[in-house]
Amino acid sequence: MAVLAVIARGETYGYEILSTLENAGLDGVGDASVYGTLRRLEQAGHVSSRLQASDTGPARKYYSVTPDGRRQLSTTTDTWTRVSSALEGLVKP
Repeated sequence: MAVLAVIARGETYGYEILSTLENAGLDGVGDASVYGTLRRLEQAGHVSSRLQASDTGPARKYYSVTPDGRRQLSTTTDTWTRVSSALEGLVKP
């Protein structure tokens, strides 16, 4: 959900996604986890990708959310909100 939410902000590439997650406080997320998630999201049709040449190194793979990905993000956000609310009710008497 977090990776999809970052991409939903606008087209981006793997390292930028990882940096955004880390800056949001998700320091323990490793690059292998992010890249594996990107691969699964693309296979599921939630994101699309394109390669763009870079002047400073290898080509970058940019990701965009598909309409199906936006629906998935909405569904998972609703689920997260319900779970978070339920847990808050249990933790804070």
